[in-house]
Amino acid sequence: MEQAPQRYAVVTGANKGIGIEIINNAGIGGLVIKDNDLVPQVLFQSRELSDDVIEKAGIVQTFELAEECLQINYYGAKRTSEALLPFLQLSESPRIVNVSSSLGKLKCVSNEWAKGILGDAENLTEERVDEVLNEFLKDIKEGCLERKGWPKVLGAYIISKAAMNAYTRIVAKKYPTICINSVCPGYVKTDITANTGILTAEEGAASPVKIALLSNASSGLFYSQNEIAKAKPCSLSVNCSKFIKLRWKILHKVVTGANKGIGLEIVRQLASNGVKVVLTSRDEKRGLHALKTLKDLSGFVLFHQLDVADPASVASLADFIKSKFGKLDILVNNAGVSGVVIKDTDLLPSLILKGEELSDDEIEKARSQTYELAQDCLQINYYGAKRTSESLLSLLQLSDSPRIVNVSSFLGQLKCVLNEWAKGVFKDADNLTEEKIDMVLNEFLEDFKEGRLESKGWPKAISAYVLSKAALNAYTRILAKKFPTFCINSVCPGYVKTDMTSNTGFITVEEGAASPVRYFKISTDAKIASGDIY
Repeated sequence: MEQAPQRYAVVTGANKGIGIEIINNAGIGGLVIKDNDLVPQVLFQSRELSDDVIEKAGIVQTFELAEECLQINYYGAKRTSEALLPFLQLSESPRIVNVSSSLGKLKCVSNEWAKGILGDAENLTEERVDEVLNEFLKDIKEGCLERKGWPKVLGAYIISKAAMNAYTRIVAKKYPTICINSVCPGYVKTDITANTGILTAEEGAASPVKIALLSNASSGLFYSQNEIAKAKPCSLSVNCSKFIKLRWKILHKVVTGANKGIGLEIVRQLASNGVKVVLTSRDEKRGLHALKTLKDLSGFVLFHQLDVADPASVASLADFIKSKFGKLDILVNNAGVSGVVIKDTDLLPSLILKGEELSDDEIEKARSQTYELAQDCLQINYYGAKRTSESLLSLLQLSDSPRIVNVSSFLGQLKCVLNEWAKGVFKDADNLTEEKIDMVLNEFLEDFKEGRLESKGWPKAISAYVLSKAALNAYTRILAKKFPTFCINSVCPGYVKTDMTSNTGFITVEEGAASPVRYFKISTDAKIASGDIY
């Protein structure tokens, strides 16, 4: 078998970030941002930022920084390419990948004269690109960027990447045997974004690597991550091409019962994706301890005490969110208790998975449950979620894409609700009301208190927990119907290894938290059903 020829690659700027993961990526931003919390706004809403926000961000954009940015991001790539062209021409499949940015699209070049030159693919030359860059530097030196219509934030970075895209087209036309393309890796967690990105360096590097290794690839194109623009080679007009949209919004989220287990892991995963999360816990000491475990994500996680069973505590959280953020985008109702005391952990998996099939002796050996525990379980698992949702609804209504996830359980399925009357009430979606849910729960508690659970056909193994989650699922449907602009769903994370299951679950908290987190990662453009159970 003939051995494939050895291939050689050069990666610039590869001591860290995307470059080291690719192992043409050297690049700098051309400005200094003093407030890292405002980095996402600066990157994705730069043209809409007020002077006050720019001042608050502490943005420093000097002539020297701009000059250095152009020298490295554009002229550095050009200089390196030209020096290595003779060697590339000796290859059977020469390729150049210029790591660009979505900010290099022509729509981001607000100066109409510059946009016209860089968009005129037929008459584009290196000299004309130089002309644009020299004019930009002259205007920044004279302090007339805004008056001349240049981007007032990230100006040098935008122009350098737009120039890079233009140079890609020029070289592709000049050297038809070389495959040369630009690629935007996405919004990546690197030093240049102050680690505020939503992709890891590994994920960001995947796009340039894939483009570099494509067989029979076209040339002179711009790729947004792995998606090719709809344009002919060597005539790409970036402002009329179709790209994957990377929509970044600074989202604010509350997770209840988040000092440990699934709740804490949901906080960790969302904060790692750039979402501002309020971690809540009934026990302030435990909540603050949980916050310390997330010190690497301190810019994205805040703590506030919350007892979902206490209306005053819930109101205090709402006041905090209103004063701190002014709105709320995402609420995760995760706080919950089992409603039982486990006596034999070896029997717990059987109790959870086959509870109603066990004998009374086996059930009694596995757990104990009291009226007080059942009452507490309903107050936290159902009424706590309801109370928190209602208190935060007005803040959620201020969001562009309000979402509520109620962390439920497979035990909340109607097949687990053995009482036929209760099952009928929950099943009648068209006539379901909050008052009817209250009626079911009050009847359950009365029968529990009077010792009539088994005779009335209620679940006997983990009684209150089953009813609380079935009620939560019913409330999800009611709320989804009442607020059609919201996306409200229940999610079962699976049988997870947590304190509640005495770590007897089948999946880790990381895997369990992935379900609700995956739900939030769905684009706000996507049509997601509401009132469902996942």
